[in-house]
Formats: sequence, structure tokens, C-alpha cells
Amino acid sequence: MKSIIKKYLSGKSSEEEQKDLLQWIRREENLNEFQRIKQEWTTEVRKETMPSEFAQDWKAIQGKMMAQLQQEVQQKQRTLNFFRYAAIFMVLIAVPALLYIFSQNQPAAPLVYTTVAADYGQISKAVLPDSSVVWVNSGSSIKYNNQFSASNRNIELEGEAFFKVTRNADLPLIVSNSDLKVKVLGTEFSVSAYPEEPNIHVILEKGKVELTSASNTRFRQEMKPGEMATFSKIKKELALTAVNTSLYTSWKDGLINIYNLPLSELVIKLEKRFNQKFLVDEQIKDVPYTFTIKNEDLSSVLSLMEKITPVEAIQREHVIELKHNKNKNK
Repeated sequence: MKSIIKKYLSGKSSEEEQKDLLQWIRREENLNEFQRIKQEWTTEVRKETMPSEFAQDWKAIQGKMMAQLQQEVQQKQRTLNFFRYAAIFMVLIAVPALLYIFSQNQPAAPLVYTTVAADYGQISKAVLPDSSVVWVNSGSSIKYNNQFSASNRNIELEGEAFFKVTRNADLPLIVSNSDLKVKVLGTEFSVSAYPEEPNIHVILEKGKVELTSASNTRFRQEMKPGEMATFSKIKKELALTAVNTSLYTSWKDGLINIYNLPLSELVIKLEKRFNQKFLVDEQIKDVPYTFTIKNEDLSSVLSLMEKITPVEAIQREHVIELKHNKNKNK
């Protein structure tokens, strides 16, 4: 059989010899022997002094011979043996192709999502599969699927998070919520998109980001470092302002910088930081505050608020009511 195999590989075997060979290699041990002899024959051919300019032509000729053999077998064998022979023949000449076709026809793996969340009063830090780092603020969460860093870098955000993104020019990272998408290659930025707040804020520290809208394909806005984008969920309008970014991103380091923030928005941050519900009088909801919270407890913060503004804090069961203190001037 060794001589027939070498004749087949040299393109000199008869049709009958080819059929006998195909029948012989149906057994696994014979197929292994065929591969061994084929390797031996290949080594012998390489030792021969075939001009390099003919090597490519020889490969083409051999390919045509194999294709011709397959065509002849198909024409003459319509029985079960034909399908067996054809399968073995294809294994010999097209294993890589078969593996590729098989992989392309496999059903897509179901998407499995990973969620990183931070409870009220907590900050979570996580390293993503692409080595990007994310800080998730209190009462917030991010979600990404098992194709992250393979075919996408898509993140769904609810709340506030700071991202330090590993650069990948071929696969941009996209942070999205129901109203706005932030597309980046490699940069450091923060997104605040709490469902209960009327605005979405994007603060860019380094690099460049592109803002797009899920509902308006024509909307597109690039940001520069040191800018804050404020997107109105109601008006669907966006405004860019130059800011001191640390005032808005230092929360990841345990600091909360409050700058000219009305009480109605301040209590949202306090609720998330201290896991405490508040009720605010209508009369004082627009009173502005500017201060920094680091390691202070809630009672210290409330005491400071009572000193600098006409506000009185009253604990009623699980809720703190912030009332207007009429005896104190603004």
C-alpha cells in the first residue's frame, strides 16, 4: 500500500488504485499510516532539486488532480459508499476548511451579562476584561456581556461611574443609557446618569470622547479635556462648559465636592452617600450649598447645613425632614 500512496501523492495512481486507497484509509489506524507515509513522501520531494519557480505550479496541479478525482468519484458513486469515501477524501484535503465552515455555522453563544453594582453608602471598583478600570458610585450599576473585549466594549450604565479606559483603536468602548451614548478609545471620564435626575453629566479628564444619541442619529458632539457636557433628558439639548473636573470626579476617592448645588439635588447625593431618605420643604428646595464631604458622618453634615442656611433637620422614624427655619435669616 505504501507504493500506491506515493503514486497517489505523485499524481500517477490509476482510478482503481485511488478507490482501493480510499477504501483502505477508512480505518483509523490506516489513516494514521497514510499521514505518516505522506509526511515521508513530502520530505523526499523537498530533498529533490525541483526549481522553486515550479513549486507553486506543482501545488496547483496537485490541487486540480484532487478536484478531478473528487468529481469522478461523485459521478460514479451514488451509493452510501460514495458519501463515506467523499467524507474521508475531504478530511485528507480540507480539514482546515471543514473546521472553519463548522465554526461559522455554530449557533451564537447566548449573551450572559455581568453586573457591577454599589449599594448606597458604598463605592465599587472593578477591572474590566479589557483591563479598563471603573469606579461605580453609590446606588449605581454597570452591565456588560460575555462578548466584552472580544466583539464589543459596550457598557450599560445606571447612575454614576468613572472610567479609566484602556486604548483600543479597533474596538471603542461605549457607555450608554436610555438617552445618551459616550464613545471612547482610551481616556478618563465620568458619567452621571441617575434615572431620577433630569440631566446627564459627562465630565472628561483626559483624552477625547464622542457623544451620540440613541434616538437621534444626526446628533454628534466631541468633548475636550476639562469640559462637562450637560444633557437635558426633557429638552434633549446639550451644553458644554469648562470646569474643574476634580470637583465632579473626586467622589471615586471618597470625596464629595458640593458646588452651588440646590438642596433638592444635594439630598440625592446625601441619600446615596449615607443610605438615608430625606424629605425637603418646598420653600428651601432651591437653597444652594457649597462644601466638601470627606470622612464626616451624616450628623456632622446636617449640623453644618443648619449653621450656614435656614434649614432644620428633624428625624421622623426612617426619614429626615429638612424644614425651613423661620427664626434664622438666610
